[in-house]
Amino acid sequence: MAAGARTPEEAKAASKRHFDAQRRRASPWRLWYGLAVWKAARLTQLAQQPLCERHLARGHVVPATVVNHRVPHRGRWDLFIDPANHESTCKACHDGEIQREEAQARALDALPK
Repeated sequence: MAAGARTPEEAKAASKRHFDAQRRRASPWRLWYGLAVWKAARLTQLAQQPLCERHLARGHVVPATVVNHRVPHRGRWDLFIDPANHESTCKACHDGEIQREEAQARALDALPK
């Protein structure tokens, strides 16, 4: 391997670090997910509702692994930590359906009024 060349794994790790740094600058509240108060709130939500609420609404039983914010908090602490704003979901719903809903809402917000 040439001097200074990176393995594919090293290049992927460097790319991920760069992406994560950009996200932290754009959304500094992402650090809130590492706080003990969030970890406790997350565990409480999943203990109270261990099943994906989106799947339950469709009559399916799927374990929840993610706590979603019903109303995106966008850096508002009160919405971030409010248990009434928490929804138990599976990763598939969170990373698919919910992300699409939020992207559509952002697109509508960006339209001229």
